[in-house]
Amino acid sequence: MMGREILADGSSDSVLEGFEPGDQVGNPLYGILAEHELAFVIVLALPVLAWLGVRLLRRAAASGKPRATELLDGYDRLQSPRRLAVWLLVVSAWVHVGLVFGHELSAYTLAYALGAVLLAIAARWLTLGRRPRLVATILVASVAAFWFLGAPPDQIGIATKLAEIFALTLLVVSEPGVRRRFATAGVVSLVVVTGLAAWIGAFASAGAEGGHHGGEFPEPATVVPFVERLQATPGEEETAAALFEATTAAVMKYQDPAVAEAAGYQVGTVMGSEHHAQNPAYIGDGRILDPEHPESLIYADTAAGPILIGVLFETDDIGHAGPAVAGPIMVWHSHENVCFSLTPPLLAGILSPFGVCPAGSINVPTTGEMLHAWMIPGIEEPWGHLDEADLNDYLARVEISAASR
Repeated sequence: MMGREILADGSSDSVLEGFEPGDQVGNPLYGILAEHELAFVIVLALPVLAWLGVRLLRRAAASGKPRATELLDGYDRLQSPRRLAVWLLVVSAWVHVGLVFGHELSAYTLAYALGAVLLAIAARWLTLGRRPRLVATILVASVAAFWFLGAPPDQIGIATKLAEIFALTLLVVSEPGVRRRFATAGVVSLVVVTGLAAWIGAFASAGAEGGHHGGEFPEPATVVPFVERLQATPGEEETAAALFEATTAAVMKYQDPAVAEAAGYQVGTVMGSEHHAQNPAYIGDGRILDPEHPESLIYADTAAGPILIGVLFETDDIGHAGPAVAGPIMVWHSHENVCFSLTPPLLAGILSPFGVCPAGSINVPTTGEMLHAWMIPGIEEPWGHLDEADLNDYLARVEISAASR
């Protein structure tokens, strides 16, 4: 959620709402949005609400209410798979009710309200053994709506869609005459596309700056401290510029990877456009944000050979915040839910929206804080996030310059 903060000089800028100073902000993909917390509470309270609802329904049936009797008789006739599908529909309907009251009135809340009504009707139809194809259509439509309206996705949204897909599966496998092979392929396709939609929505929610400069959610697997304001003071601007100038001057000698190797940096064979070469001697040495001793150098492989494009500073321990010496200009970040392969030991990716790592890798919940400084001519903000387009443009210019020699 975004808000407007009036700054001391009368200007304003966007900041995230719902956070306090000292909070760490991660991508919603791995958490629950503030607007969805009510839906989460409703789901937790559902067993009690369901017990009360069934009790009232039985009382109504005992007093001769025909609709209550019809529902109870229909439920009693259902086989176990369809009974579970009914409850999954009820859960999804209640989640949508929570989403209605958790958001301000908008087109989204109207869509959530429509979803709650349709899912409740589908639960009733399924209980009575009516219109199974329409029930299936409602479930597919609800899942498909998430693909286009579910950004930024969080665990409540993803779990609800998986519950709906499971309900659809139970409905399909218990329906006579259904071709199981085609039905299975359809369900698998829904799961795959829902996962892709969650990835796309998660990265889209990060915005152009990748979340490293505050005012927006960071990219998946990235965590940044909450930024109260986005406009730096003149003193913070001077501090950031001085530190960058000192860092650039200190590492220019490492333009030659051989010099970096001699100084203890594990350069090895430079591959790709952001090759990190760490110096083990500088890890945990007590020097934080020291221009003379950055923990890692960053190289890019080009036709002209490896070129130094930046450095990476790191804190000594997990949970220790990096020094906030330049306000919103120099925002440290850490990583969460990254996946590491054990054989060989290397980064294998990040945790999927469904909470799994690639086969053969393990989930590392969090890392220490770090900060990049990019030595690329022409970029406006050398600290923090580097736009991939800026990096590609610079490397293209280097390639052209090398080819013309």
